[in-house]
Amino acid sequence: MDYALQNMDVGLVLLDSARRVLALNPAAVRLLGQRAAGLVGAYLHDLHPPSHRAKVELLLAAAGDPAAPASACSMMVALPGRVLVVKATALAPAATVAEGSAVTALMLMEAVRPAAVDAQAPSVPPSASPPEPLVKLPVEKGQGIVLLDPADAVYLQADGHYTTVHTGDGAFFCGLPLSELEARLDPRSFVRTHRGYIVNLRHARAVERQDGRAAFVMAAPGAPRVPVSRNRADALKKRLAL
Repeated sequence: MDYALQNMDVGLVLLDSARRVLALNPAAVRLLGQRAAGLVGAYLHDLHPPSHRAKVELLLAAAGDPAAPASACSMMVALPGRVLVVKATALAPAATVAEGSAVTALMLMEAVRPAAVDAQAPSVPPSASPPEPLVKLPVEKGQGIVLLDPADAVYLQADGHYTTVHTGDGAFFCGLPLSELEARLDPRSFVRTHRGYIVNLRHARAVERQDGRAAFVMAAPGAPRVPVSRNRADALKKRLAL
């Protein structure tokens, strides 16, 4: 196992059953740069802010679930000047790096060209299947993950690479990016009103204009207002027959 780890071209990080880093190969050290220093022995969740740990745990949990789709076992991490794709794979229970150290997950890291570089490359028609519709929204609540009925979501707000789901009972962290939620939620109810917001039209109470800008007034405590960007206003007007 140690020989294979050191000589693979892709960056690898091995974790034990307690989510502590057992080892990194040279490719991982090159990809992570200064962040690689002191990682061995570190608890994986300590390396992420509290608001992002649910996404990491979902990633690792999906790696150990044979029925989980491939998309659930990967995530993207933005670093200065580059983007990494992180994939998790559960290893066989017998796999070990040292005596008594069961390897439970293998994280692969591949360098991805920044979007600005990709934009200059010839476009390739997508061959992947359409994303599966979301039946439940995984959100963080207390110390665990709650599967929320999408109908209960009043609106969704981008939070970096993640999302805050606003409901009548409060706001909850979701480890999925807003763009993925837009692609997987029912478009009959959920519409993108702004680069940072998605509205559930079933909870929309009114549309108001203030200082030349439109906003949805939502049927939720405090009547929150969700902005509508100028470049999306015309399409929303047609959809709502305004």
